[in-house]
Amino acid sequence: MKKIKDPELFKTIKYFLTVYLPTIKAKSPHTIQAYKDTINLFFLFLKSCKNLELHALKTDHFNQGNLIEFLDWLKSERKNIDSTRNQRLMNMRVFCKYLAREDILVYESYSRIQQISKIPVPEKPFTDNLSIKDMKMLLEIPDATKKSGLRDQFYIALLYDSGCRNQEILDLKLKDIQINGNMGCVNITGKGRKFRVTPLSKEVISMYRKYTDVFHQNRDGSRYLFYTIRNGVITQMSADNVARFLNNYERIARERNSEIPHLHPHLFRHARAFHLYQAGMPLPIISQWLGHSQMETTLIYAYADAEMKRDSIDKITRPENSVFTDEVFMYQDDDLMIKRLYGLA
Repeated sequence: MKKIKDPELFKTIKYFLTVYLPTIKAKSPHTIQAYKDTINLFFLFLKSCKNLELHALKTDHFNQGNLIEFLDWLKSERKNIDSTRNQRLMNMRVFCKYLAREDILVYESYSRIQQISKIPVPEKPFTDNLSIKDMKMLLEIPDATKKSGLRDQFYIALLYDSGCRNQEILDLKLKDIQINGNMGCVNITGKGRKFRVTPLSKEVISMYRKYTDVFHQNRDGSRYLFYTIRNGVITQMSADNVARFLNNYERIARERNSEIPHLHPHLFRHARAFHLYQAGMPLPIISQWLGHSQMETTLIYAYADAEMKRDSIDKITRPENSVFTDEVFMYQDDDLMIKRLYGLA
């Protein structure tokens, strides 16, 4: 077995992936895997293009020249698109910053790496969307008298009403939804393990009660809200399962309206955001509602005082602006709860 030339580098990589990212920075498993993939790809590049075996790699190989060649290699050999190439660059920047902080990488090398710019990527135009009328029609398609239809209808309604990402819904436990009379909210752990609370409409709360009466009779709060049972084993419902029933409802929906776009979970999140914006809700509040990480706290203070939030919610609860006919913002007279919902308290 050949001796590793720079054992300190590999010890640092292990600590970065197993301690720093998950424990200190509280990154999600998906994010950690992305960093791991990027570092492995960089090592593959060094082996393929520089003839450097793993045991021979040293911290010195993390330099501006090699990183530029690595990014070019991703595009030419791996056929990565610009956005993927940019994400690999950002991952390498973060890792090299960590190496510099630990005095493993000299500051000059780190500084030169930070100078490498991302390739400008034009924003993808937002063309596909669902109207209020479309959403109401889609919610009528599942047969709620059947067990699967009851689940599917509630899933679609919750996906839209909360504006959650698909994985955020799949990760919900029963205890994450809190109901008190006609009022309710969902506690969401989003990207980067960031926490937010989003109110639920009365109609979705009603669907929730019907759904849990069938699927959660034992009221075990630790159980996944949406689950499947195979061979007697209860498991978290998968994204593939969601895709299957959405494809089925897409086929039925297009028989009623041929212009219905392809149904995928993120479309409902886009639709909710677009409907909120149409109803007059300021973009900073929508960013907070959806859990966008790039939304700055200062924007909330600048644009989202309690009075503006009440006015925005009032607009979206009008029948012509709401999928749910009796949607009422449950906290419209509770300033403290409004501030908590939007990260102000």
